[in-house]
Amino acid sequence: MTYLNELKSGDFARIVEIKNAIDLNNLFASKGLSEGSFIKIISCFGNIVFESNRRKFVISKVFAGRIRVIHSNIAI
Repeated sequence: MTYLNELKSGDFARIVEIKNAIDLNNLFASKGLSEGSFIKIISCFGNIVFESNRRKFVISKVFAGRIRVIHSNIAI
């Protein structure tokens, strides 16, 4: 397992845990993103841009460091 901010552009992963971020959990849940969701990293320069279920999300590297993921080679 690794953290979201350690992935590179083009990587695929599955969210395992969102740590110490109640507001982030609520925001993601309201947009249909939760633990178990598959994501694709679009950009990791500056903020982290990722896609899940055809929706794009942008978060800071600080918040990305609170999201544990399992790296995957399988495209979503």
